[in-house]
Order: sequence, then C-alpha cells, then structure tokens
Amino acid sequence: MLPSTIVSAPLLEVNRVVVREDDSHAFTLGDKTLVEDMLLVQVDVGLDEAFAINIESTPKMPIRLPYQALLHAINGGGLDVVDMAWDDKVMRVFDQLTHSEQARAQSRYALIAPLIDDLEAVIRNSHGDGAFQRVIAASGRSKQYVYDCFCGYLFYGQRRTALALPIGKNIFHKAKTSRDIRVKQGRPNQFVARGKILDEYDFKAFAWALKKYQSRNGPSLERVFLDMLGKFYFASRTRTATALTTGSSRFHVELKPRTERPTIAQFTYWVKKQCGGNLPKRDRRRRNPIEHSKDLAGRAGDAFGTDDGFGKTFELDETPFDEEAVSQFDETRQTKIGKPTLYFVVDRFSRYITGLYITTEAPSFKTVRQAVFNAAINKDKFLEEYGFEPGEVKWEFHGIPTTLFVDNAEFRNRKSEAAVSDLAMKVQFARRGRGDDKPHVEQLFRVFSLWFKGLSKGQQSKSLADIAAQLARKHASLNLTELYIIAIIYINYHNNHRRLKDYQYCKEMLMDDVAPIPAKLCEWGQRYRPGHTLKYDERDLYRALLPVALVSVHQRGIYFADVGLWYNCEYVLESGLQDKLVSRNRVVKLRARYNENLVDVIFLETDNGLKPATLDVRCQAFQGLSCYEATLQRKSMARNDELAKDDEIEFALGVSQAMQRILKNAQKEKQPGVMPSTATLKDNRKLEAILNRYADINKFLAAVQLDHVQIEPNALPEKPDGKNIYDEFEEDDDA
Repeated sequence: MLPSTIVSAPLLEVNRVVVREDDSHAFTLGDKTLVEDMLLVQVDVGLDEAFAINIESTPKMPIRLPYQALLHAINGGGLDVVDMAWDDKVMRVFDQLTHSEQARAQSRYALIAPLIDDLEAVIRNSHGDGAFQRVIAASGRSKQYVYDCFCGYLFYGQRRTALALPIGKNIFHKAKTSRDIRVKQGRPNQFVARGKILDEYDFKAFAWALKKYQSRNGPSLERVFLDMLGKFYFASRTRTATALTTGSSRFHVELKPRTERPTIAQFTYWVKKQCGGNLPKRDRRRRNPIEHSKDLAGRAGDAFGTDDGFGKTFELDETPFDEEAVSQFDETRQTKIGKPTLYFVVDRFSRYITGLYITTEAPSFKTVRQAVFNAAINKDKFLEEYGFEPGEVKWEFHGIPTTLFVDNAEFRNRKSEAAVSDLAMKVQFARRGRGDDKPHVEQLFRVFSLWFKGLSKGQQSKSLADIAAQLARKHASLNLTELYIIAIIYINYHNNHRRLKDYQYCKEMLMDDVAPIPAKLCEWGQRYRPGHTLKYDERDLYRALLPVALVSVHQRGIYFADVGLWYNCEYVLESGLQDKLVSRNRVVKLRARYNENLVDVIFLETDNGLKPATLDVRCQAFQGLSCYEATLQRKSMARNDELAKDDEIEFALGVSQAMQRILKNAQKEKQPGVMPSTATLKDNRKLEAILNRYADINKFLAAVQLDHVQIEPNALPEKPDGKNIYDEFEEDDDA
C-alpha cells in the first residue's frame, strides 16, 4: 500500500460508502444509530452536515449525520469509508439503454426533476417544506412511487440513466426462474406441423440472421431466414445420386425435419420484439450503426447533465497534432521529427483544461499516465520549467477526478490497475467510434489547431498536393519546447478569459451571475459543490501512476519476464520467499511497479508496502537503459548468439575429432605389458616429475638470466642402500 498524504476530509465525498468496522453490531453516531452501510449523498463542511442513505434494504429518505463526529469515528476506527461497487448497468450511458428503458428513465426523471433542481433543500428540509406533496399533486402519482423514484435516484449515485433499473422494494428483488416450456407456443398449424420450442441455439441463430439483415444494403428478412436455415439447421450437404447421373442440382442441402427448425413467423416475431415493434427502428441499423448514432440519431439534449461540479468527470484524449516539428537538439532546426502527439485533460463541468502533455512517443499507458500526472499536480514548478514568471500564468485548479473518461486502449491492461485502485478514480471508456462521448476535449484539439492555420507554414493542410509534396514538413521550424510554451499561453487564455458559448447553466449559477469562463465555473463549483477531486503529494501520486507487472520469485532471484531481467530484494530474501519449494514447478508471483525509462530498480508490492528490488549482477550490463532499450539489447544479443552458434558448433566438432585422432593413434602405438605394482607406479610418476622440474628451472633461469648456474644432476650413489636423489620428490600417497 502506498503511503497517503490525503487528509481525512476529502474521504467524505458524495457517492462513497460509510461502513461499520464491526458489521455485527449497530454503531451510534450522535442521535443516529447505524445498522447498515450508508451512501453519502450530500456533504456540507461549513454547516457540519453529511446526509446518507441506506443501501442494504429498501432505500429511505437520507438521514443527517454530524460531519465532524463522522470524521472522528472514521479516524477512531469505528467506521470506514469505501468506494461503492456499482453494477455495470448503473454506469451505462443513455444510448446504451433499450427503448423501453430510455422511456422509463425519462419518465421517472421528469417526475422528480423539481426535487432534483433544489436537491440540497429537499434533503435538508425533508417533509417540512411540502416539496414532495406538490410533486404528488401535480403528477397524480402515488406518494410511495414519488418517494421510490427520488430515493432510487440517490441510491444509484444520482444518475439519470440508472432510473431505468428497479426502484423501491424491487431494488433487491430476485426474479423468479422462468417456467419450463415443453410445448411449442401458439396455436397449431392448420395443415402441416411446423416450428419448435425455441432454445438458446435458436436465439443464437436469430441473432446471426438479424445482424446480417441489419448490415448496410443487407438482404430481406425472407432471404436472411433462408440463409439461416442453410447455416444452422441442415441435416447434411451432399450431392444426390440423381444429381450425379443427370448433372442437375449440383449441390443439395437437406434440412432438418419441419418440427426441428423454426418457422419464418417465429423469426419475424422475434425480430419485431427485439425492435419493440418499430419498423423504422428495425431498419435503422441497415445503415452503419455507429455512424448513425454519432451523426444522424436524434439527441435528447440532456448530455452530461449529472456532471454538476469540478472534478466529477475529466475527459482525456490524444491526437497527432497537425503541426510538423523539429528536434530541440539541433540548433539549425534541420532535423525533422514529424507530428508530435498532443494530450489534453479537460473538466467536463467547466471545460477547464487541467492537464497537458506533448510527446513523440506512440500512445500508451506510459504517455497517458504523464498526462494524468500533469493534470493532478500544482503547476507552479511546471510553468517555471518553461520560463514563466510566478503569477504570469494562472493555472490553479487540479486534482484526481472522480471519473476519468478515456479511450479503450490505454487503460484496458494490467499496467493501469494500480493507478485506478490506489487513486480512488473510476475509469470510464468511450464507445468505439463515438467521439461525441468526449466532445469537449475532441473539440479542443480542433480549436487549438485553428490558431496555427495561416500563421505557421509547418501546419499540415488538407490539400492532397501539399501532403504529397510534404510542404509542412519542409517548412517545419517549431520544437517541442516552443509548442509547450504556445500551448500554455493558449491554456491561460482558455481557462481564464475565454467565454464559453451556450454553456448549460443551472438555476443556481444564473442566480449567482457566474460568468461562462472555465476558471469562474471551477471557482463556483469548488465553493458550492466540492468533494469531487482528490489532492495527492507529487511523490505519492507518481508512485501510484507507475505501471504494474507480475514478477516471479525464484531461488536465484526475482525474474521480470516482461523485460527478461533478474533482480534482488533483501525483504524477499529475508522473508523466505526465495527458498526452493518442494514442487519445483511452482513459483511465487508478486506485483511490481516500475518505470519504463529505467530498469535499474523496481518496487515489489508486499504486505509491508513497496520494497525496492535492484538489478542483479548478472544483468549489470543493462544498467541505465529503458525497458524498451533493454528488450532491444536482449533481442540483439539473442540474434548474435544464434548467428554464432554455427561457428561454435564447427569448433566444438573440431575438438571432438582431434580427441578421436589422438586417442586412436595412442591406441595403435600401445604395446601389451604387465600391470605394474604400486611401488613401480610411484617410481614412474617421479620420473615424469623430473621433466616438470627441469622445465620449471629453464623458466626460472630465463627470468633471472643466470647462465652460469650448475644444473647437472649429481651422480647416483653406488651403494644400493644409499640415499636416492628422487627421495626429495616423494609424494604423499595417502593424500
């Protein structure tokens, strides 16, 4: 776990859950007794109030809890604050609902709209001001239904689309199991028995046929049904004997019996049911469905209505910028680097630009985390790096949002798990091909690019002739540092001086006369609707944004498979995780955080926090490299090893053949003899040692250059029992 520098107050934000540490006993807080988990729906620090709604039984009106007492209970360990585990259906956008669900959500939302417009007053005053009675009288709905809609709206995180889900006592209702149908439904066929009881296989076939029917310029329903029978309900495909003799009916498809395949009436009924009986809707997707939804479909006009404060949703996107750039390491500006990739992070509520990142690297989590980091930190040091004086640029609002809206690619991987979990940030993905899911950041790229049009010759035009001639690249002159400076100057204008056209005001903003300027909107949101952003220490934030990978613990070290390098960690060694297991095929897996730009150290996630692991001595040649460079180096080394294997094999074969020749020649020259005794063997060894002695003497004399030294051996004594000159070479045979 990363150390946190967050104070306790930001933990109590809307849509977080207050839980009891001991859920077997009730917890008393002031004059309230908590017997189940509570979802925070309103927080007012100034008035020392926090309102929460129960989430373990049928939701009732929110209760008031003292804010400071709640903080003390959390810090004291009696209570805790956790994230709400929303179901995927709760997080759907409006276009993902079915037709009936859209109608249900709109109807319920319209009913309680007067209550939501002044939500704070309704929650605080409860029954006293008669707000519910006025809605009941105006709508003609029952009292219970109005309360169920209102409490359901709060229960589902104040999301309009979630009102399509069950409310009231039905929130926790479990549907009955479907009845077992054993007879084909409907009246019998008049002439011949046809059709069958539909099962999962039939619905799979129907879905295939509907998809084919709804393709652009697709075939008719009858033709699609015929193709479906040939694909899913054939008994055999064969050429008949008659066809072989007559040459007719070159290919014959024998279908299953009539009672084992569906009828066209069953298929047509299912198609109409899927489309709600609406023929225009049935045929709508015969055009490209994504293009239709993005460009042609009607709009409800209530997009992003639930984003009511700064930091509730940030939009992040990247695009190859239209401006050609040059290297900042070339003073002559002749080294071209192509189009840089530009990242913007924009607050959906205020259109405030919170983050900026420009790079030449390909889009990945590595670049996205840099953009998120820049959006969450104080910008004073960042602005100073690019030569701006203190106070020259106002860039005040920052933080980690409640929800980060991104494309599918960068965050759908294991690397981003830590950033999502540790930062208490929910990541929401845009639909494929739907740029309108992130309209503000998408539009920002176009608006910023227009500032270069007509001013910079390095701006890429839409002219095919200019593109073919590469005129923009030829005239490129700006480097990345200058692009950063231009972008910062524009951001200062956009955030603090640009008036937004047709901004979606709420009633309270009009009453407070808030100017439609992003910074003013942020200031108003932070004052009256706080709690959507979290502030982190830069070091903690950076560690939390590090990518995550799995490493395996072996007896000889820690192996990082993604890079192919070995590491050592004192904590892992002392904890015994590296000790060899009985089953040698099993290894311990740990999560590790690393920096893609440096392989020298990684950090292992343990029960005692992050523990550093340094590069093993076997891999010291890779010190100072990035993960990408280390991977390339290892691939290059592996390729060189493969190329050198042929030479190695040839020389190894030469050694083997030389040994065979010498051994063969020695066997030929060997004469049969008597097996010597141990004493004889010792004498023979001493004789061989004389050769080593004189060879060493020659080396010694050559080294000291003493040519007059007498080196002739003494004559052997005549007496048999005399001292033998070889005794000085006596060896310890017992050794």
